Amino acid sequence: MPRKSNYVPSIIQTKCECYLCHKGMESGLEVHHAIPGRGNRKICTEWGLTVWLCPKCHRDLHDHNIGYREIQADAQRAFIKDQKKKGLPESVAREIWYDRFKKYYD
Repeated sequence: MPRKSNYVPSIIQTKCECYLCHKGMESGLEVHHAIPGRGNRKICTEWGLTVWLCPKCHRDLHDHNIGYREIQADAQRAFIKDQKKKGLPESVAREIWYDRFKKYYD
C-alpha cells in the first residue's frame, strides 16, 4: 500500500481487494475516497476513510453512482466505531462526523 506522511490505513476495509466486487490486487486496484466534495479528500486520507476499488467498479461508481451510498454509509459507521474505540461516546462521534461532512449517510 502507498505510504505518504499523512497516509492512514483504511478503517473501512482491511483486505487489499476491490471493496465492491472483491477482485484481488492483480486487477490494478485504485484508492477511492469515501466522501466526495471540496476538501474532503484530504480528511478522508487522514481519517482512513478510503477503500480499494478495481478500475471497473471505480468507473461505475463515478459514472453511475453504483455503490456510492454503500461506501459512504460504511465510512460513517467505521468512523463512529473507531471513535468509540478511542473512548468517545457515540453521540460525540456523530457530532464530529456531522460537523465535518454536514450529512449523515445511515
